[in-house]
Parts: sequence; structure tokens; C-alpha cells
Amino acid sequence: MKNKVVILGATLLLLSFSGAWAQETDEGDEAESTIRLMDAAEAALPDAVTKEITLPEAVTEDAAAVEKAARGLDKANDKAERREKGLNRADEAREQGAEMADEARDKRENRGRSEDRPDPPNPPKPPNK
Repeated sequence: MKNKVVILGATLLLLSFSGAWAQETDEGDEAESTIRLMDAAEAALPDAVTKEITLPEAVTEDAAAVEKAARGLDKANDKAERREKGLNRADEAREQGAEMADEARDKRENRGRSEDRPDPPNPPKPPNK
């Protein structure tokens, strides 16, 4: 019973401190204030919605990130080209397989039924007795 009271008291104490932590904000953090609801007057103006957001210089001048993005785009384009080539080759192979199957079917049907085949010879005459 004593353990339950201690656990309950510790839980209430932690809950009261967590509310205080949640209310603390950094005044220097501008990321928290970039998203807000617009008033009705602001929503009526198109500039409020289409306003351009400029990125910090540190982000725009990062040449390594730009180069990495370009390499990623090139790699994705190469993969797309190879995939397209593979799909084309698969289509060609499928068509060739269908042609070969048709040719084999025709040969199987015509086996032994050639029109150029000579007539069988006449049966021999029985010997005279």
C-alpha cells in the first residue's frame, strides 16, 4: 500500500514538471513563429499567400549540396534510361518468342503433310503361278 502511494506521488510530481517544460519557449527560435494562421483580412490579399520565402545564405551557397543533388538527379536519369532500355529489350524478346512459337506451331502442323510429297509407289503384283 505504501508503494502505491509513493508511485502515485512521484507520478503527480513528474506531471506537474512536464507542464512547466512544455510552456518554456526559446525567444531566439524563429522557426516556431514562421507558421501561423492568417486573419480574414490577410487571407483576402493574394500577396499573403504567394509571398516568396528567401532561404538563408548558408543554404543557398552550399555548393556541396547542390553538387550532390545534381549527381543524384543524373543517377536517377541514368537508371530511368536503363530501365527503358530493359523494357524495350523485353518487348523485343517477347515478340521474337511469339514469332518462334508460331513458326514451331506451323512446322508441327505441316509435319508429314507436305504437298510436294510424291505419291506412294504401286504395290507389287503377285507372282504368277
